[in-house]
Parts: sequence; structure tokens; C-alpha cells
Amino acid sequence: MLTAMVGIPSSPEPDSESPSGPRESRPPARIVLHAINGVGAGHLARQTALARHLRLRQPGLDPVILGSGPAVDDVCGEVPLIELPSMGRAGRYHGEPAHPDMLAAITAMTHAALAGLRPRVVVHDTLVWPTVERAASLVGARQAICLRPRRDLAELLARPDSPLRRMDFVFVPDDPTRNPQFSQQLEAAGIPAVWTGPVFRTAVAGAAETREKLGVSPEARLVVVMSGGGRGNGAEAREHFTCSLDALSRLAEPGLAVLLVLGPMFRSRVEIPTGFPHPLTVLRGSRELPDVLNAADLVICRGGYGSLHEATAGGARVLAVPAERNFDDQRARIERFATDTACELVESTIPEDLAVQIRRALKAGPVPSGATTLRHEALDQVGERLVHLSRQDGDVPQGLAEQFTYR
Repeated sequence: MLTAMVGIPSSPEPDSESPSGPRESRPPARIVLHAINGVGAGHLARQTALARHLRLRQPGLDPVILGSGPAVDDVCGEVPLIELPSMGRAGRYHGEPAHPDMLAAITAMTHAALAGLRPRVVVHDTLVWPTVERAASLVGARQAICLRPRRDLAELLARPDSPLRRMDFVFVPDDPTRNPQFSQQLEAAGIPAVWTGPVFRTAVAGAAETREKLGVSPEARLVVVMSGGGRGNGAEAREHFTCSLDALSRLAEPGLAVLLVLGPMFRSRVEIPTGFPHPLTVLRGSRELPDVLNAADLVICRGGYGSLHEATAGGARVLAVPAERNFDDQRARIERFATDTACELVESTIPEDLAVQIRRALKAGPVPSGATTLRHEALDQVGERLVHLSRQDGDVPQGLAEQFTYR
């Protein structure tokens, strides 16, 4: 909540050039990375990865994450953050619409958070929450967006109120060669974008250290089953866990160890097959998930952006089950990954069929090296652009203050 702002000093105004001498050293410029986190944790994980890179390699910036939902503290780790109530979760309470005053209160808290932090730049991730955009404009912040490829880009650009045209800087955490249509649509719309390559969290600990912490022997073949953060609190994730465990229970291979990562948003239950033949460990959180995936021999996951990049960054083989999403084509993403990584599309989740695919993947052995890596030079370019933006004042549109309350 907003009390978390205590102890985070406001970012001073940037120094100006003195006519009588050289510019004084500037203090780090505060930037806010906003992550919508009402359904999944993908936006939050990507903003966390970006914040870690900037904290390590860009001393001119002071990144703070602004997020909401149950995954914020679990995912962000050491990155400074402000946790707000989730507008999406407050919108429904036991099936009843939330009182307008509740939504107005969350809106006011968002404005108060940005007014207290006084960021020079606000970075959105793929989706722009109008409340945050308005609040950022009111404090004179420049605005940028980390725009993950989404299949509804044409419809978004066709909207007269499309926020993409109001952004001061657009960068895409992917490759244009993998997303030619998306690249062409941005170019046709006259929106210049920097393509950075993938942005995702990476392992900190070595595989041997992580296995020791998990109680998994070096000789065991570790299978990790996860559902990512997307819709991890509903029947979809429960079905994914059930099918995966059922398939694994049909394998008689010795030396398997299974790790089930529920994710911070999962609030349902998982049924373990009777007589499950392998050692099974269940983890709730995902703060150290990149370390876990780096220690795995096989990962069974969904086709989310973060899940696939983090899973394929180590030496594990990956079996990915696409999930239906409004703005994200997971099947197409998995098929692209299958062309240059050790990732396979799961065509059938029937336990008997999935067991055959798991057995084949285990027999294939580990991959020589991770195919997905961070491109630090490209992200350094993003950091330099953000520093440049932080030295500019944003324009406060007339009449914006009248939109302060949520109605």
C-alpha cells in the first residue's frame, strides 16, 4: 500500500548547466516502471528484469516499480516497489460490482503515489492504464512503453485515443525478424521503436547450488512443472497441473524428481495422483524461479513470454502447452521457439500422449547451452534514452486535472 513509500526519497529536479562553469554531477533520476498485474505476472516479471538491468548498468537512473496484485512482492525481490490495490480485483467482490468510491480511492492513491515519487519518466509495459498515464502527465513526467508484440496492434493503432501515439519512447522486447508483421505495423503508423531482444529475469545461482537448496541430488533428472503467472488462480492452471502430474505418474524411469511451482497467484488446489512414483516438491512462490529453471532437465510450462524465455535460458528441454489469451498468440510463440531452441509444442494433453512426449524429451538429454540470452548492449541503449528523457520536462495537457477522480 502507499505506506510503502516511506523511506524512498523524492527524486530531485535535474541540475541545469551553469553559465559560469561545467555542469555539476546529477543525482540519479527517479523513473517508475508500471506493471498491470490483475491477471498474470508477465508484465511485472519483465519490468523487474528491466529494473535490475538499469540498477546494475545505468547509475544515472533510480528505478522504482509501481504494481498491484498478490505477485508484486514475490516477483520484484530486491527492487524498490510501491504496491497499490488491484483495480481489477476491487472491481468485483463476491460477484457484486465494487462501489464507485472504492475505485475512486484506488485512483486517488495512484495519483498520490506518483505525486510523492515525482518520477522524471514513467515506463508502461504493453498496456497503458489511463489512470497512471494521467497521473504521470500531471507530475510532468515523460512516458515510455515496453511494448511486447500483441496480435491486436492494428486495432489499438486504429483507436483515436491510442496511447501509443502519446508515448515519448517505444521499445519492443523482442526481435523484428520474429515479428515481421508487428514491425511493419509500427513502421506504417509512423511509430519509431527500438527492438531490444528479449527482456526476462535470469538465474543468479548456479545449478548445483540450487539443486542442493532444493534437496535434489546431482544425479537426479529434475522435471519442473509450472503454469506461469497468467490466470494462475483459476481452473486453467489446475487442469495444467493435473494433466502434467498424471502423465508423469505413468513414467517408470528411475531417478526422476518433480518440482511443482504453483505461482504466487494460484489459489486453488492440486490433486496428486495416488501412488505418485517420484519424489515431489511443491513451491508456492516464484522469486527464485529463474534459478530453479536453470537447474532443471525438463520444464513443462505454458506459452507465455516470460515462461518460455526463462525456461529456455538454461540447459533444460521445454514442453509448452499453449493457453488462450485475448492479446497473445501462445501457440505461434511456441512454434517460433521450436525452430531455434529445445522447445516443443504439446499437441495433446491427454496423459497417455503427454507421457510419451515427456519420455522422449528426457531421453534426448540436456541441450548444449541456453539459446535465449539478454542483449545488454541493446538494453543499455534503452537506459541511455531513458536518461535523456529524464532531463526533459513533460507537458501537462490542459484539462487533465479534471480527470483526477474515477467516474
